[in-house]
Amino acid sequence: MNPAAGVLILVVGIMLFMSPLVPWVATVAPAWWWPFVAWGVLIALIAFNMIGRRDA
Repeated sequence: MNPAAGVLILVVGIMLFMSPLVPWVATVAPAWWWPFVAWGVLIALIAFNMIGRRDA
């Protein structure tokens, strides 16, 4: 993972889990599964960024 993509994923993760929008989303859509979707999105971003990477 190049440094720019790593920083971008870190910023997306921080915004996804520490944003002021988190309490608002929790009140609007109080489904039990929405935190799992958020984690899935973050994991998918990391996996998509790692596609094609070869450790030499």
